[in-house]
Amino acid sequence: MSKKIDCLGDFCPLPLLKAEQEYKKIKNGEEFTLITDLSCATSNIRSAFKDEKCIIEDEEEMPGIWKITIKKL
Repeated sequence: MSKKIDCLGDFCPLPLLKAEQEYKKIKNGEEFTLITDLSCATSNIRSAFKDEKCIIEDEEEMPGIWKITIKKL
């Protein structure tokens, strides 16, 4: 089961910082999900993680709410 991190109401760069913290804790093959209401969080996370071996999936679950899943490879 993937850990969920609630970032609703967090201002930039908090979702990115929380993603970086959690990424350091997980092992290869594990994943976690961030829930955020910041439209820029997806692009910020993709940019920051571009050199990491991971898969990032994102979807707008409902208007203004994004679910970003990061899986470490």
